[in-house]
Amino acid sequence: MRLDDALREIPGVCLLGRPNAEIGGIAYDSRSVRSGDLFVAIKGEKSDGARFIPQAIGRGASAVAAETQIESGPDTPVVVVPDARKFLAEISRVFYGDPCEELSLAAITGTNGKTTTSYLMESIYRCAGYRSCVVGTLGMKIGSSHFQSAHTTPESSDLMRFFRKAVTEGSTHGALEVSSHSLALKRVYGMRFRVGVFMNLTRDHLDFHRDMESYFLAKKLLFSEENRNRVEAAVINIDDPYGRRIASETRAAVLSFGFSEDAGIRVRKHQSRVDGTSLVLQTPAGEAGYRLRLVGRPNLYNVMAATGAALSLGIGLDKIRQGVEGLEGVPGRVERVDAGQDFTVIVDYAHSPDSLENLLNTVSRLPHARLITVFGCGGDRDRTKRPIMGEIAVRLSDFVFATSDNPRSEDPIEILDAIETGLRKGPAPYRIEPDRRKAIEAAVTAARTGDVVVIAGKGHEDYQILADRTIPFDDRKLAGELIRDLLKKR
Repeated sequence: MRLDDALREIPGVCLLGRPNAEIGGIAYDSRSVRSGDLFVAIKGEKSDGARFIPQAIGRGASAVAAETQIESGPDTPVVVVPDARKFLAEISRVFYGDPCEELSLAAITGTNGKTTTSYLMESIYRCAGYRSCVVGTLGMKIGSSHFQSAHTTPESSDLMRFFRKAVTEGSTHGALEVSSHSLALKRVYGMRFRVGVFMNLTRDHLDFHRDMESYFLAKKLLFSEENRNRVEAAVINIDDPYGRRIASETRAAVLSFGFSEDAGIRVRKHQSRVDGTSLVLQTPAGEAGYRLRLVGRPNLYNVMAATGAALSLGIGLDKIRQGVEGLEGVPGRVERVDAGQDFTVIVDYAHSPDSLENLLNTVSRLPHARLITVFGCGGDRDRTKRPIMGEIAVRLSDFVFATSDNPRSEDPIEILDAIETGLRKGPAPYRIEPDRRKAIEAAVTAARTGDVVVIAGKGHEDYQILADRTIPFDDRKLAGELIRDLLKKR
């Protein structure tokens, strides 16, 4: 594609140098530039991409884009742009032919529930006969093919390349987890979504957003004209006060959900079991009854959200029911580890105060003897939530093991000291064990018949991020090995 042809669709940019340069790809990381790429110098959290323009040109970039005029040499044109991140999203849509126009996409945002809701959507799509794609915390999928991703919501050029591949391979529908970071950083700027879903907003990511209002305003961008996201229908949790704000302010057609009497989709009755949930919803299309393999109140919201999104996409209740009931589970979300033991072990991704409280409340309502919780808080992340999560753990558990969870560059002991501020509020006894393996081993060893051991924080992750390296570490795999070793000794 000729550079000047691509730029005709993007207002407010200035092209310096030869207009007929051919661009064969788009890159924002100088290390990944290939010959013929347009390199867009975006500002990251730790460095400015403009510093790496010489490296990008040296690797063969045919043109560069930056927020300031730079010297690039006579053969490399420069595109001066007011906002490099916004430009990256715009040029990516143009270069890849805006594949979102060819997909029926559901964009799902909120603090908790995005991953499970996206997997529910995928299952519904499959039962409705559609080939689909999924992007989120667990990576990217086209049908049964999996692809790695560094972020919950990838950078805009990576998204456009993936969606173009999905369309080429026959996808007609998709589900995308939209993080608050991606909205603030314009990764989904200008994308078209057939439906946007708001799940909830609870304390998390305040290291990035500073306060809850800033966090909310980032989420709200999905449903506002400011971010140019063409959301045609909005499915909103109105049990959440932030959801009510969005429902009252968006111009999109709103379908609400929740336990509230005025919700468009609401729970009529439900019953939780250790192996699943029975649920009846009232919807605009009539009554919908489900027998879920998922457990807990949060999953009732996830099912309501997926039902609303699917209805907004024109999918019938019968196919929705088949899809919801067909989902066996989501990796690292209330995932049971069963090696033949007489107690229950559950691994979950819960790493925020609200998600931990919901998880422990869910488990406490199931038949059990004692509830033993293992959890930690990540380093280089929101520090204010640490004592809050400690207080939640000791309030809702019978015993707590506080341990490390991706400490990154922080001292694990300092993280645990902050958690202990909340742990001291009791009433449950607790133990501080910085070594996560030892903490899980102690919890499994302490478990007796009928107990439930909850290992929270990392869920599907198969690594542990330390100050100087990342090591293999999978809570599910480790718990299974420890249980099998324990059973051999009995």
